[in-house]
Amino acid sequence: MRRYLPAAVLTVLLLGPIAQGADRQGIYLTFSARDQNRIYFRDLKEEEVALYLDEQPIEIRYFGYRKVSTAFAFIIENSPRTAQFPRSTPQMGQNNIVDYVIYGLLEGVFPPLVEMGPVLLAEFYKEFSILQNFTEDDYLLEDALIRMQPNWIGLDKENIPVARMLGRGVDLLKDRNERRKILVLFTAVVDRESYKNLEEYRQLLRHENVEVYVVSFARRFATGVGNTFEQRMNTFYFRNLVRETSGHFYISEELAYIDDVFVDLKSRLANSYTLGFYVEAEDEPTEHKVEIKILRGKSDITHRPILIY
Repeated sequence: MRRYLPAAVLTVLLLGPIAQGADRQGIYLTFSARDQNRIYFRDLKEEEVALYLDEQPIEIRYFGYRKVSTAFAFIIENSPRTAQFPRSTPQMGQNNIVDYVIYGLLEGVFPPLVEMGPVLLAEFYKEFSILQNFTEDDYLLEDALIRMQPNWIGLDKENIPVARMLGRGVDLLKDRNERRKILVLFTAVVDRESYKNLEEYRQLLRHENVEVYVVSFARRFATGVGNTFEQRMNTFYFRNLVRETSGHFYISEELAYIDDVFVDLKSRLANSYTLGFYVEAEDEPTEHKVEIKILRGKSDITHRPILIY
């Protein structure tokens, strides 16, 4: 196990009624799971789930599904990369990615989420802007989306600090009191600065109790002549980021398939589970391998591979 210097950010994991004592501390861990038919489990029971840390069984003290207090942050890239035109005109072949994101979010994404907790909506280009602060009113969120205007004016389409904007979202979530915190990022493609700092942001997500989902509008197989370095490394970059959490990476090169992305995204967000358990407190935070098993036969489980405490 690698060792890390103590970090105040680790306290974000110790939330809710699972108390922190002198010799042990409480941690919450979120996961999602699908059966062999790729259908998300909606009726798991605590006795069907087994948790292991460093290959040792851990007693589950809390088991939650849709009634877990949750905070969501949706961050949308609104730049000349995602908004090439003043408005989308499909009959003329002028389609803005950002408009498709807005349409997708307006199709019933928010109502089931606000029942679990507050949702924040933000956009970014060179700067980060909050469109609607944390609220449990889906009408306010939908109104903020409707008022969004495509930011099609701008010359710089390369130096958009995607990871820095993701970090802003993590900062807004990490100190909140909800047991589950989820960030959803919509972007075109990774930038070179973000790629250079991949390890730094991996460590950020490994330390913070924030689950990250990324929807990227880029080529799935960007190889060969005519593709930039950023396009070629896009999938590698975001997959390495989200795998530090229980989130998921989506890539949608063709806007025609974005409906499928939103269907799966809504299912994952609505059908996550959260476990609470105690661990022995340590003088210095260290990495611990995580494994979750479901006692229902073959299943596909997504969770953090590493916890640091």
